[in-house]
Amino acid sequence: MDTNELTVEEMRIWHLWKCSFKSIFGRVMKDMSEHTGLSDGDFGVLDRLVHLGNGKLRQQELVDSMEWTKSRLSHHLTRMEQRGLILRKPLDTGRGVQIIITSAGKSALDSSRPVLSKAIRKHFLEQLSAQDIESITKLAERINK
Repeated sequence: MDTNELTVEEMRIWHLWKCSFKSIFGRVMKDMSEHTGLSDGDFGVLDRLVHLGNGKLRQQELVDSMEWTKSRLSHHLTRMEQRGLILRKPLDTGRGVQIIITSAGKSALDSSRPVLSKAIRKHFLEQLSAQDIESITKLAERINK
């Protein structure tokens, strides 16, 4: 066997990990979307505007923090602006755009937090033992160093 190839067991672990994440994440986002109308992208933009920028950020800062392409973010912001969640304002320097959360966007974000918390607890945290949480925490801290 080529040492660069995964064993059957290694591939099984990889698929279990990947499928578990996708399943949990999908259920959490489904609950949030059904109860709030916000997508994961909507929540990500609104949350970053509040927590990273006190309600406003340059569009490039959003691109960087969300790890999206400029095009993807631009199209997403267009849809959010049409729904009244954000405003775009050209910077005075003429170099860039500032994204500002609206009162409707802030209200939607505030309303989504309890729904998101409940979904994370239901679909993830309540499925774990104290030992699971400790193991997952150690693994995530090691991987994310």
